[in-house]
Amino acid sequence: MRKFLALGGLALALATPAAAQPNPLQIDQLQMQQQAAERRSIDQANQLQAQDARLRADQAVADLSAPRPRAPLLPYGDPTVAPKTEAPAPKYPSTPDAVLADSNKRVQDAARKHR
Repeated sequence: MRKFLALGGLALALATPAAAQPNPLQIDQLQMQQQAAERRSIDQANQLQAQDARLRADQAVADLSAPRPRAPLLPYGDPTVAPKTEAPAPKYPSTPDAVLADSNKRVQDAARKHR
């Protein structure tokens, strides 16, 4: 019986590597399955990116359409609107015409003497 078991084990050991060899049809089938899985993975990644882009676009639209808080009113009034009451015109110092004419005459005389 020991001989029978030894021969059976030997026969099994020799037959196993031959049985483990996949035929070319199986290799092609496995490659096709792998390519299909890769295409599904790419498709899922594309769908996720498209959904993420849609979500960001929807959020941007919601942010733009949301009511915005009003700016606080300035305590000193709106600078773009003219005041309702006008201030009086400033009073600048004035020089009488006679004093200006006399000064001009002296400057002209001094300029002639230097020539």
